[in-house]
Amino acid sequence: MRMVYTFFLYTHILSAIISIGPLFALLLILKKMDSLEESQLWGFVQLFQSIITIIKHAGHVLVISGIILIILSGWTWTTSWVVLTILVMLGSIIFLARAFKPTIHTFGTTDFNKEIFIIKLRKSTWLYIFLLLVMLWFMVAKPELW
Repeated sequence: MRMVYTFFLYTHILSAIISIGPLFALLLILKKMDSLEESQLWGFVQLFQSIITIIKHAGHVLVISGIILIILSGWTWTTSWVVLTILVMLGSIIFLARAFKPTIHTFGTTDFNKEIFIIKLRKSTWLYIFLLLVMLWFMVAKPELW
């Protein structure tokens, strides 16, 4: 049983790294996009979108492995850090769906404005990093608030 728990713990940690790490690469991509002409952005927008997809799928693994770890570990679903992690996770899911896709879909349309596009994506990236780091803190520190 310990080996199964360890496997899911490492799976959970790896998926957390894959969920958070690429967000910092997005910041570098956005910095590069600042210096490009609009006609040169297409590949970078596609790369940005692909990285968001990777982050999303890593999040699926993170959730599934987290559920399994809670079941295997003996923590209850009403423990404060578990409840707060779930609430922040739900907020981050809604945020991920609303923050990036509508902005990315403006690319190549008459509504597209490069400066606003990059500002919105940069702001959304930093906010998403913050949400994920709050969840990470709950999972690592496991604060007992009630």
